Amino acid sequence: MVVVTCFIASGKRLLWIRRALPPKAGLWAIPGGYLEGGETLAEGAARELREETGVLIDPQRLQLYMTGTLTFINQIYVGFRATVDSDFTLPGAESLDCAFFSRAECPWRDVAYPEVNNAVEQAYRDLESGRFEVWHAEMTGKRYSLVPVETR
Repeated sequence: MVVVTCFIASGKRLLWIRRALPPKAGLWAIPGGYLEGGETLAEGAARELREETGVLIDPQRLQLYMTGTLTFINQIYVGFRATVDSDFTLPGAESLDCAFFSRAECPWRDVAYPEVNNAVEQAYRDLESGRFEVWHAEMTGKRYSLVPVETR
């Protein structure tokens, strides 16, 4: 399965959703979901963002940000990033709420998938520094690594 996510920033804050659906209903997550047939990765990420937050973004504006494998659940994920000028959100049927949080404001105790907190922490570090790389993560259940992708 391929999962697409969107790290959407407004200033030094990232956009989060509070999930309305199981699994993890009521907990917070970065917007994302499964790629659907016929979609490019960026199209799927933009669709999930729109469905969950009401934020409309042209898929061409999304920049590749993170890739990863979660071997223990047989998933590949691809994360994109973009900035927006407005904090306007409109939670969709899959979200109870949407909000932009700084790292200090983030509801870390109520995160739906704490196993990817390292990736989210990296996104906050990149936002704070203004330097962005493309990252690759691997989670095997026993090991987690997050390393920058070398560009040539």
